[in-house]
Amino acid sequence: MGNSERAGLLTVNDALIGEAKPGLSTWFAENVIDPAMNAGPLGIYNTAAQFVDLPELHLKVAETKSFSFDWFVQGVSSGVGSALPFMLCAAGSGAVMRSTNLALAGTKAGAFLNPLLKSEIAASVAGAGLYGGLQKPHEEQTRLGNALGASAGFMVFHYGNSLARGLPFGGKALAYPLTGLAGGATMAEVSSLASSGKLASGEQAMQSAVQGMAMNIVMPIVQERIIGKPAQRIQDCETPPRPIEKVEVKLFEPSGARNITDIARLSRAYSEWMQENKAQYPTAEEFAKLAPEQIAQRGFLHPQLSDAELFDLFEASKRRPLPNPDVVASEVGKAVADMPMAASSGDLIFGEWNMEFLSGDKAKFFKDTYKQVVPRHHLMFVEEADAAGLEQIAKDNGYNYAISRANSRGQAVGFLVNPRLKVLGTATYESVAEVQNIPDLRPAFRINLQDTASGEEMSAVVVHLKSMRGGPAATAAVRFQQTTRLAAALEPEFKGIIAGDWNTFLGKTSELEPLYKAGFKLLSPQDNTSTQVMGGRLDGYLYKGISGLSEQEVRSFFRNPKITRGLSDHGLLTTTLSPEKK
Repeated sequence: MGNSERAGLLTVNDALIGEAKPGLSTWFAENVIDPAMNAGPLGIYNTAAQFVDLPELHLKVAETKSFSFDWFVQGVSSGVGSALPFMLCAAGSGAVMRSTNLALAGTKAGAFLNPLLKSEIAASVAGAGLYGGLQKPHEEQTRLGNALGASAGFMVFHYGNSLARGLPFGGKALAYPLTGLAGGATMAEVSSLASSGKLASGEQAMQSAVQGMAMNIVMPIVQERIIGKPAQRIQDCETPPRPIEKVEVKLFEPSGARNITDIARLSRAYSEWMQENKAQYPTAEEFAKLAPEQIAQRGFLHPQLSDAELFDLFEASKRRPLPNPDVVASEVGKAVADMPMAASSGDLIFGEWNMEFLSGDKAKFFKDTYKQVVPRHHLMFVEEADAAGLEQIAKDNGYNYAISRANSRGQAVGFLVNPRLKVLGTATYESVAEVQNIPDLRPAFRINLQDTASGEEMSAVVVHLKSMRGGPAATAAVRFQQTTRLAAALEPEFKGIIAGDWNTFLGKTSELEPLYKAGFKLLSPQDNTSTQVMGGRLDGYLYKGISGLSEQEVRSFFRNPKITRGLSDHGLLTTTLSPEKK
């Protein structure tokens, strides 16, 4: 960056847009609003304008004395404005990199580039470099120098912020601005060295540092607001996965290489279809007013579908009906009426549920239904959810929540946590999602808990293994690799439960053998109750180091014609841990 005439982030001339206002309003406009607009929306416009022969537009900024109060205010304002284009470029770079990773899935190039293409840090640094290089250089600057400077500054941002994330609020409040100062100064120095071979002046470096400080305060706040409210979402903390470098599992013989390519291709095609055909839930109030055509336009089934569409397994099977939310809430309420509410003492009640593409709008649509289910569990293992959907349910029921990162389909795994349970830490097992470069596998996600009523501690891990898309036999090797990696990542003294959608027929498969060898046991091994609309027991609990779990109960809401699979294509599984049985 640099001073207002050299930074690349802030360009000032004497052109005026609008009439100046007298007094304090003029000072505020020329020192706060106008610098932010020049660096933000107008910065984006001017960067594009230079390539399409359009006139540049700049708001008037007051002349200031170096290092004066007004000079500092302008630096902060322009830094706040600059956050917008840099975040947009980072988002764009991330989208391109994810699409490239998806396109290369199943290839040698994809396997080699996968760690880079899915890296959020790489996307952010690349986006910063792109925007820095696209901006019109000033005086002794060059596009290459600006690109290198912006990239170097963002590397400092990310490195400093990663160290600060584990600090308490007070530590973060100090660390983020200091990191921003260092990153901004780095931008100016690297840009100047790369452009002219000289160090930036003290004024340039300080102005860029002030802008960097403001940017690195704004960007983390925006990112946290997008991800979820810290008060409700439980962030990852100090419980790391064990290394798995020594795990060696031979997945495919050379003669089976075509299988993994086909699996990757099918997964990629499904992801692309889901992104293009994402269902959009109406509000409960809008539901009664929707015509069949409007229901179809939102991505749901309706009675006018032809037989060909009904039997198109790739598309129609993923188009869900849209049942009446009030009727669903009433029917689910009847189905769980015999279940006790989660109490502040006594038995702990655990639930496991694949919520099938839970999103924020779906959580609001079925709000009253989730209110029937969630308060009857102290801990719910949840699959196929995004952060907005899980946050909404947690907020509606007075629960906490923790969630992994989502894949491109919006499928994450996570937990809904009753306040009785104190969260001691979380960990993500990304290795479970990194098998043979198959796109959109889900990580395993762990939460460590203490029951405040009894003082007992335990851990819970939620999983959603590779689907059978591509065939049960061909995909079995992928799931075997996933359970092998998870077994290696968990410590020998693990105490708790693993639950989720295993996507294999529990009790009739060898794909969980690595976990069995590690000491885990399948709950209710003789129970063959179907847990999914297509048939078969795909959901279940594994446990180790604990006793006192009741036999699982399966509530297949999807079998009720008034509910259908419009709520979920999986059933709710419940088990109870009774302290007196320990």
